[in-house]
Amino acid sequence: MKPINGTSDVLLDARDVKREYRAGESTVHALRGVSLTITRGEFVAIVGASGSGKSTLLHLLGAVDAPDVGSVTFEGRDISHLSDAEATRLRLLRVGLVFQRFYLMPTLSALENVMLPMAEAGIAPAARRARAEELLRYVGLGERTGHRPTQLSGGEQQRVAVARALANQPALLLADEPTGELDAATGAALIALLQRLNADGLTCVLVTHDAALAQSAQRVITMRDGRIVHDTRSDTAPTAGDIAP
Repeated sequence: MKPINGTSDVLLDARDVKREYRAGESTVHALRGVSLTITRGEFVAIVGASGSGKSTLLHLLGAVDAPDVGSVTFEGRDISHLSDAEATRLRLLRVGLVFQRFYLMPTLSALENVMLPMAEAGIAPAARRARAEELLRYVGLGERTGHRPTQLSGGEQQRVAVARALANQPALLLADEPTGELDAATGAALIALLQRLNADGLTCVLVTHDAALAQSAQRVITMRDGRIVHDTRSDTAPTAGDIAP
């Protein structure tokens, strides 16, 4: 289940990106000129206090949002100012997204939830069912394919969400606080799953307040006030106190 890879080692390149928001009469400077390069196969954790800009940066990297200034290049393509249709297509086919909340369709089974992105991509029914079954086995839910979200634990729901994010064989997995609603033991199991995905070749970029998740990454980027203030390897990852909200 390795992702489809291009020829360049550089997967993502952000150059001097800035993003501002209006909040009443005030302007929030969410990103103040951020630059970074992420190569294929990296496992990157972005950490920092609430309001530091980490989720805004993640959204720019996944074409969920666009920068006011600067550029974001993904697989050699400038994705800074795609149309809504182009951005949706990019996320559908090349970027897997996982959030703190699971956003599963409550009326659908685990299998059907995982099949949804493949249906949107035009994959034939038999092929999407086979891949959904394969992915659910991969995340340890091979016996839970027919269960609806309300019949699954929080950790199981998050694993379904991860399987759904992998449905169309993305080049990149982006996760925003993926362990935020999980207890410590369940979070540890999800961390192990993410590490296995990365070992299988998937590039993973995660936003987290979870010290254990940050320390599991190969690279830790620390943000403060809309800027990158540290970019280190995991042997110097922040402690829980450093990344607490």
